Amino acid sequence: MLAGFEVSHVDQAPQQQVTDGIAVKMLREGDDNSALSAMLIEFAPGAVFGKEIHERQEILFVLEGEFHDGERVHPAGTLITAQEGSTHWPQSQTGCRLLVLYPHGATR
Repeated sequence: MLAGFEVSHVDQAPQQQVTDGIAVKMLREGDDNSALSAMLIEFAPGAVFGKEIHERQEILFVLEGEFHDGERVHPAGTLITAQEGSTHWPQSQTGCRLLVLYPHGATR
């Protein structure tokens, strides 16, 4: 492995069920070297997370499907940046797959 690189693969990440129809695979958990946390989140069609208030900045990239933030529908290819203190209602009528980054570490 090249010096200074860290590699993880989604197929090797353990999957956790967050709530009915929403699963998370942790790709990178922040540590002493870097606070960055990265995960893949999959919403089954019709899955709803509920109200989420961000304690830290969150960056979402819609890889597949359509993600609904409680106000708008975001198709695949959309980048969303949620600042600390922002609120949304994550859900998906069609199902979706998201890459989610927490540059300053996840709070969960």
